[in-house]
Amino acid sequence: MTMHYDLVTMEPVTIAGITLRTDNSEAGMQKIQQHWGQFFQQGVTAKVARAVDPAIYEAYFDYESDANGAYTLMLGNRVPSGEDVPAGLHQVTLPAATYAKFTIDDPRAIRQAWEHIWSRADLQRTYSGDFEVIGEKSADIYVAVQQ
Repeated sequence: MTMHYDLVTMEPVTIAGITLRTDNSEAGMQKIQQHWGQFFQQGVTAKVARAVDPAIYEAYFDYESDANGAYTLMLGNRVPSGEDVPAGLHQVTLPAATYAKFTIDDPRAIRQAWEHIWSRADLQRTYSGDFEVIGEKSADIYVAVQQ
């Protein structure tokens, strides 16, 4: 599987949602699956009143080291910078960065896409923060890379 990407430069991205500290182990992946269940049970999207768009954002930040270490994951929606967030939700602003943007046709294939990304030697990742924009029929994966 070879996935094409485009290099894009983006301004800071602010997301409000629920967080989880995890890693990419099998146990970590199970925690992520449970976190998705909590995201829908808690109605996080309905709590984010001023979302910039209806897509779900999944952000990865506060990396301990690299793809093998722990990181913080947030599920939520993009919001205007400086937006007040409701009780029980957190906010993160990922810094302006250059990203390798991958697009996939099936949002259910995000894990397989990440497994491909982790195996690529040509991406010089910065681990400053990565995120996905997840729609009903597709997803864009933004991986922060060196310019």
